[in-house]
Amino acid sequence: MKSILAAILLTLTMMGSVWANINQQCPQHTAYGAPTFQAQAGDQELCKTNYAVIHSCSKKNPVAVMEHITIQAISGPASRKDDFRADPAVHQQCRSQLQDYAGQPYDRGHMSAAAGNTQNDAVMSESFFLSNMVPQVPNNNRGIWRILEMQIRDQVKATGQSLYVISGAIFAPGHATIGQGVGVPTHLFKVIINKNSGNATAYLMPNAALPVADLPRYRTTVQAAEQATGMRFPVR
Repeated sequence: MKSILAAILLTLTMMGSVWANINQQCPQHTAYGAPTFQAQAGDQELCKTNYAVIHSCSKKNPVAVMEHITIQAISGPASRKDDFRADPAVHQQCRSQLQDYAGQPYDRGHMSAAAGNTQNDAVMSESFFLSNMVPQVPNNNRGIWRILEMQIRDQVKATGQSLYVISGAIFAPGHATIGQGVGVPTHLFKVIINKNSGNATAYLMPNAALPVADLPRYRTTVQAAEQATGMRFPVR
C-alpha cells in the first residue's frame, strides 16, 4: 500500500504541482502569465535567467519557451559561443542529449535565440541548454525563423518597447523522432505580445524549408495558434 501511495504521489507531483512555477517563480518572462498546457507525467516548468520553459517529457523537447525581449537582452556584450549541452534541471529520463542529434539532418534550433541573451556570458550560455532547443530543419532555422527573430529584435530597437514572446513546437500525430525518442516538431509557432499597446499576433509555420519571402503568409491570430497548439495564451 505504501508503495502504491508513493507512486500516486510521485505522479501527482510530476503532473500537477510544478505548473505554478513560472507564474510564481519567474513571472518576469511573461506578459500576463504562462500558457495553459495539459501536463503529462514528467513534464516540467523551468525558470532560467532570461527565459522560462514548458518542457515535454514524452517529446524530450520544449513545447513553449517564454521570454521578455528588452533592449538590454539584445544589446549586451556577450558574443555567441556554441555551448550546446543537456539541461541537468530536466528529469534524466526526459532530457535530450547531444548524441540524440549526432548524425541527424536537423539543427539544434533555439526557441529563445542566442541573440536575445547577450547580457553576459552566463546568460548566453544558458540559452544553449537543449531544453531550449528543438530538432529544426536547417533551412528553416537559418532562414525564415532567423528572419522572424531578427524582425522582432529590430522592432524592439526601433520602438524602444520590449516584447513578450512565446515560441514553441507542435507535434502532429505520426511525427518523426531522432536519437532516443526526441520528437521532431511538425510545426513551430511564435506568439508576440506588446504589453504597452495591448497588441498580440502570432506566426505558425511548418518545420520545413520555406522561402523567406513567404514569412507574411505564416502570420496569423493568437486564436489560430491556440487551436493549433491546444494551449491558451494569456494576451491581456
